[in-house]
Amino acid sequence: MSNKLFKRYKTLAAKAEKTLGTKESMEWFRRRIRKDKPIKSIDRVTEGRKLRTIEPGGMYTYAYDPKTKKQLPFYDLFPLIICLEIVRGGWYGVNLHYLPPAMRANVLYEIGYGKLPLPRIAKAISLDPRATPAMKRYLFDHCQTKPTYIPKDEWEIAIQLPFENFVKATAKQVWENSRSKV
Repeated sequence: MSNKLFKRYKTLAAKAEKTLGTKESMEWFRRRIRKDKPIKSIDRVTEGRKLRTIEPGGMYTYAYDPKTKKQLPFYDLFPLIICLEIVRGGWYGVNLHYLPPAMRANVLYEIGYGKLPLPRIAKAISLDPRATPAMKRYLFDHCQTKPTYIPKDEWEIAIQLPFENFVKATAKQVWENSRSKV
């Protein structure tokens, strides 16, 4: 079963004659998708997706309840991460929701994600200073849902979907905070 949400945006892109994976299509998705209402349920993003073991360079989403949420200034209940490294008890990842939508697209496009194997994507994004404010550690036992894999050919849609769900701050405040740390 395919994901209806992603299929809808792929169809709209095809009608607009956008070639996926180009700078132009990434900008088009950003402008088009961000006009839509925020997605209140992660189920719309994960519907029809396969669960897969987390591996460096892969993109995943899940519901998460941070262990140290009382101490955190803010946090995201539905991370969208590119895994950097698997560690004891969890993993490190870049939660793209912490970056403003245009910056997400620029980072991925500039590291050349479409042409890199997953391990090289992890390395490239870990070296990009713009990703530093979005680097987080996640614990297996604090995932409220199993991580769902997002195929690479749908990343430019996934990074623009408005399903970030920040607690203790608005998305604009989080993005401004991330911009100030770059």
